[in-house]
Amino acid sequence: MKSYQRFIPLLLSVGLALLGLWAVQPDATRSAPGPLFVSPVGAGTACTQAQPCTLATALSQAIAGDTVYLAAGTYTGVGEAIATITQSLTLYGGWDGTASGPVGRDPALYPTTLDGEGARRGVYVSGDITVTLEGFTVTNGTALDVGAGLYAQNAHLTLREMTFYSNVISTTATGDPYGGGAAVEGGTLQVEACTFRANSVWAKQGPAGGGLAISATLAATVLDSLFQDNDAWVACGLSFIGAGRNLAPITVSGNRFLDNGWGNSPGIASGGYFAALEIVDADAQVIDNQFVHNWASNGWGTVGVFYSTLTLARNLIYDNTSFYDASGLYLHLASPFTVTNNLIVDNQSTYYWTEHQAVHVRGGAGWLLHNTIARNDNTYGVLIDRGATVTLTNTILVSHTVGISVTTGSTVTLEATLWGSGEWANGSDWGGGGSIVTGTVNIWGLPHFIHPDGGDYHLGSGSRAVDRGVDAGVADDIDGDPRPYGVGYDIGADELTVWRLYLPLVLR
Repeated sequence: MKSYQRFIPLLLSVGLALLGLWAVQPDATRSAPGPLFVSPVGAGTACTQAQPCTLATALSQAIAGDTVYLAAGTYTGVGEAIATITQSLTLYGGWDGTASGPVGRDPALYPTTLDGEGARRGVYVSGDITVTLEGFTVTNGTALDVGAGLYAQNAHLTLREMTFYSNVISTTATGDPYGGGAAVEGGTLQVEACTFRANSVWAKQGPAGGGLAISATLAATVLDSLFQDNDAWVACGLSFIGAGRNLAPITVSGNRFLDNGWGNSPGIASGGYFAALEIVDADAQVIDNQFVHNWASNGWGTVGVFYSTLTLARNLIYDNTSFYDASGLYLHLASPFTVTNNLIVDNQSTYYWTEHQAVHVRGGAGWLLHNTIARNDNTYGVLIDRGATVTLTNTILVSHTVGISVTTGSTVTLEATLWGSGEWANGSDWGGGGSIVTGTVNIWGLPHFIHPDGGDYHLGSGSRAVDRGVDAGVADDIDGDPRPYGVGYDIGADELTVWRLYLPLVLR
């Protein structure tokens, strides 16, 4: 009886000890996902609003489906990446840090930063998982070859309101490094309202995708984002390389590509080819973007599309520079392509010992409809070669040495073209040894742009382009205004509407 009485306190003490031990261990037995809360000064393993933990602790405790809230401040780390994610998670920056009550977030008021300190990558994501990153900055990341700010492999990844700033790959190794700001391989990608700024990729061989590099994805969408001051030898802003000839879909819409390729990033890279955007092996939709003041120190200054189907609509390609070849748009065996309602103006190539062009179509077949191609400092406004077959309808093609050149073996059909006159005249309107059919509507006159020196290429009321076009099956213009307005279709990217308050097309 006495021995039994002595055994009861022993059981109680052991039970209490085990209970205490359980209370301080990571919650590895949770069966349902929930929120975890972290802070740069977090401690312990509770990871609650009242007791936030470190980011590393939260990621080690997380189970698939968890949401991790990051309080304001700067997070650093050890090893190869600040954050390594291998299961389906959502990470939210901008948590207000309140100890109880509803969870509040405001990334502007409570900025959250992952700082690689020039020693490691910001975020690494791996596996067939679903991950969302939203509302924080990744900066000062570095890597030897791929993804200095972010590297994702085979995941279904969403980036929303993220900033990738001053992440650098700089290596003497070969092997085609890519993705200064971020690199995404495989899986799927959704980018919404993000900023890729001052990221850099430099190497002895083929560095690409200064801001963002996407390769072998099943599908990718890049929306309403800013690419500025990024540098790489190929595709300073955004590089997309599809998975062979399967033509993976990519949509690039509502973005701004500004000042890429000028060497403004902290790395030693600068632009070589395609200072804004390169797309290879894709079913591509490039719509409602601005490409302004980008520089390629070698060739193909702004946008290049290879071996793809393409819809390019309502884009502004303005004030970009290449050393040689196409300063504005380069299409290489893109077929079929439709290029509609684009403004390609005031671009230039600086190598005066060879011929160059604003738009270059090399092989393939497609249509250019309702485009304004004006005052580019190039030999040709448009060059069609390598057996390409192209139809141009309702085109303003003015103020070039030669408006359009078609080489032997290529075929071009034009209809409803404004060729310009006076200060807007071409030296020659067309040339080359290929087949050119200029159609029945050819107009020589002034385009009367509103204020071209200030970037406003809307049509004025005296423009010879007004009501002189033909029905090309295009229902709106570069601003989304309906066509036709008045008695006929206007030639070029803009449809004159007298009720509209015109603003410059160039919005920096």
